[in-house]
Formats: sequence, structure tokens, C-alpha cells
Amino acid sequence: MKYKHNYQIGLEDVDIKGNATNRALMTMMEDIGGLHSDSVGYGLDSVEQTGQAWVVLDWKIEIVRRPHYRDEITAYTWSRNHNIACAYRDFEYAKKACDLGAFAYLLKPIEDEKLQATMTDVGKICEDQIRNEEKYDRWERLLKKDGDGFLQVVVQKYVQNRLPEEKVDEVFHTLQDVMKEGDRFITVYADLDLAYKITNELEYEASRFSMVRMIEEKIAERFTYWKFESEEGHRTFIVKTQENTAVHELKELLEEVKKEENSPVIAAISKPYKGIRGIRRSFEEAQRLFAVTNASGAGVFTIPETVEEKEESPYPAEAEMMVVNSVRKNDAVQLKQAFVHFIYQLPHREELQCQYMHKIMVKTEFMLKDSYGMDESLNQQFENYYSNMRNLKAAKAVDVCYKILGTAIEKRLENAEKKENKGSKEYIAAAVAYIDEHLDNEDLSIVSVATHVYLNPVYFGRVFKNTFHMTFKQYLLQRRMELAKRLLEDGRTSIGNICEQVGISNPSYFSHLFKEYTGQLPRDYKREYEV
Repeated sequence: MKYKHNYQIGLEDVDIKGNATNRALMTMMEDIGGLHSDSVGYGLDSVEQTGQAWVVLDWKIEIVRRPHYRDEITAYTWSRNHNIACAYRDFEYAKKACDLGAFAYLLKPIEDEKLQATMTDVGKICEDQIRNEEKYDRWERLLKKDGDGFLQVVVQKYVQNRLPEEKVDEVFHTLQDVMKEGDRFITVYADLDLAYKITNELEYEASRFSMVRMIEEKIAERFTYWKFESEEGHRTFIVKTQENTAVHELKELLEEVKKEENSPVIAAISKPYKGIRGIRRSFEEAQRLFAVTNASGAGVFTIPETVEEKEESPYPAEAEMMVVNSVRKNDAVQLKQAFVHFIYQLPHREELQCQYMHKIMVKTEFMLKDSYGMDESLNQQFENYYSNMRNLKAAKAVDVCYKILGTAIEKRLENAEKKENKGSKEYIAAAVAYIDEHLDNEDLSIVSVATHVYLNPVYFGRVFKNTFHMTFKQYLLQRRMELAKRLLEDGRTSIGNICEQVGISNPSYFSHLFKEYTGQLPRDYKREYEV
């Protein structure tokens, strides 16, 4: 319960320099405390009638800037705790006092140890209440300043099982108007078909960038939503709505993007679910469906009733990395071991087996092209596989994939010193991958990236700007700051380690850049997203 009163700094309130004195400020605090007490019936005039009054227990003053002569200021005061500790000889009186809100009762004669223990407990409760009130005030301030950003982090941590439901419920309850009766949540998973990168590597990164931007713009026109990137790297939108037609509208929206961008948008849309638990249900449903959608190339569609009940095995990401790394190191023996390990972890459904094999082939090809390049014959083998993969049974797909990866090792061993210099725009994808992999390198520059992709730095800079509509320096800063934001929001990494991960070793310079980018210092940004 807050109370406010306006004051004007007069001549009697200032020192020779025109600044408000400590005595004047304390007098104002005393005055507003008395006014607040009077306004709710606990002032000095009411003591005789009620036997109760508010008292000042402590002062905590931090002066950021002293008011000046003739400044108009507003003072606020609020109550922290009205529970009391009391002592009565009669037990019935004590019991009644507790029923009315007293924390405890003490029987006379009062023992010093019991009094001290009771007051310690009272102090702890008061401190907890103060902390809760401060937390709620912080949440309210953050909501007013960046409500979407704060809730986005809360929701993201919740659906990724990093924040318990009761904590999310507490946040939503505190912020009150965030969720209304009848609100339902729909999750949209969206990305470009990975096969598109195989056939259109030149345009893949730019098309994906444009696609994500257009989806966000169209969703923002019609819905309230939260957005983030899933752990698999796919764009995720959690839409809040009360409209029965929302799923249909979202499907039409994605079809519009697919048509306007002329690119193979792959997306999954969950059914609407109510309540906080419905947020996670919609996310998990869209996540499961997207794996099926991505494998089949079915495009945009809404989950059918039958799909919801199906169980899918988790993707063997560790085994996949072992296969890719064995090819990276030209180790045929390790490839055989890693491939067998991967096969043993394939799910029972043949559809998913083929999907997993497709994923590992795409990952390996990306690694080869981004790191070493491929000769024409090896490139042709990958293309033949992609052309025929929908006609391959799982057993045949396993055999074909293993032979191609084995051939990749043989070819690279034969041509270890040979690298093909392909110029121009086709290396933008490789440049982007190189940037993301080396964000922690403080010496990363347009020269080093251009050298990696065998392009003249001036020409590379022009092609890069035409592709992303920003300079290389702006793009690099954006990637570093966005990575820093995610790490700060996550809350599990120190600011010092974040500096290392984004390639800015000087903490002061990092803080300067981060404040220019976000308007806040890193420590303040991290504190705001602590839940």
C-alpha cells in the first residue's frame, strides 16, 4: 500500500550551494510518514481510540542526486509489515492476538532467550517480505520497461525445463494482466528446409534471414507473442490468443510467407492450449511435429489428433557428432566405430531412421564445404543421394550413407593439400558459419573472414552488405551482442566468461559496447532476468 505527497524545495531546505540538506529531507520523510499513518487511521490522533499506531522501525536512505532550490519532488512511503509480537499473561488474550495477525505470544515473565529468538524469527519474516516486495517491484518495473523481453526469457526457460511451473505462475500472478481468462497458447516452429541449402547454397542464409523477419512481422500484426530460438536452432513463436480461428490464421500467414519468399518454409503449428501448463504443451507438441515435418518436407500444417499420441525417440546428437568429427579428422577406423554407435541408437520407426540418416549427411556435407571443400565427384555422390533419398529404404540408406562418408575420407586423404578457390557469393554461407564458430576470437575481422573464403576483403565486404543489408562490422557486433544477451538471460555464465565467449577480452570495453547496443550495463541486464 503506497502513499505519495508532493513537496517543493524552499530556501529553508537548502545549503549555501542550493542543495537540499539532510535535515530537510529527513523532515519530509517524517512528514509523509505521519500523513500516511493518518490517512489509514493509524496516526497519533487515533492512538487513544484504537490503541494502535504505525511506527518507523529503521531508515535506509540512498541519495542519488540532491534536489535543488525550487525543485518539485514527490515522496513515497509504504508499509512493510504489520504483524506484532505481544506478551500477555492470559492465554486467551494471546490466542486472540495471534488470530488477529500477531506473529507469536510470550507469557510473562518473559525470558530473554525466548524474546531474542522470537524477534529473530520476526526479523526473518520481515526480511523475506521485504525481499518479495522488492522482487515484485523489480518485476513491475521491468514489465513497464521491457515486458515482452522479460516474459520471453521466463517462457523460454519454462518450456526448456529450466524454470519450474510454480515460479512461472508466480511471475504471471505478480504481473496480473499478462494472462486473462480464456487465453490460449499456440506454438509455431519455423525454418527453411535443409535440403534447400544443398541445392541453393548461394541463397540459403539470406533467404533464412529474410524468412524469419517476415514471419515475425506478420505475426506481430495480428497477435501477441513471444519469440526465441530453440535449442536446435529453429525459430519459435509462442502466440497468445482468444480467437478460435487463430490456428487457421497462422497457417495462412505461413503460406503467405512461403509464397512471397519463394522458399521452402517448413513449419509446425500446435493446437491451442489453456493456462501456463498449456504453454509447455503447445511447445512440446510443435517440437515433436516439426521433426516429422522436416523429414517429410510436408510444409506448413497443423498437428492432427493421431500425431499427438505418437512417441519418438530422442535424436542421438552425441553419436552424430562422433560421425562428423571422424570425417573431419580423416579417420576411417573411427568413422566405422562411430557409425555403428549411431545405428544402434536409431529409433524403431523406419521413417525416423531415414530422417536421422538425412540429418547426419547434411551435417557432414556442411562441415566439408565450410571447412575443406569437396571435389566434383564427391559433390555428385551427395547430390545423387539427396535425389534418391525418398526412394531408399532405411537399410539401404544406411549402406549408401556409410559408403559416401568413407569415400569423403578417401578423397580428402588423396587431396589433402588441394583446395578449390570458388569466388563470389557462394562463400557467404561459409563466411557466416566461420563467424559463428569464431565469435570468441578477438582478432576476428573482415580480412580474416575474407581470407578464409578466398575473397578480396573489399569485394567480400560489398557482397556481404548487399546480402545482409548491413556492414560486416555491424553484423559481427550484432552477433556478439545477441550471444551476450542470451548468455546473460540464461544466468549460468559469469560476465567474465561471457567476455571471452564473445571475443571482447576487456570487460570495460565490453560493458561500453553492450550499453550502446542495449541501453544497459551487462550486470543490470543480467539482474533483470533473474527469476
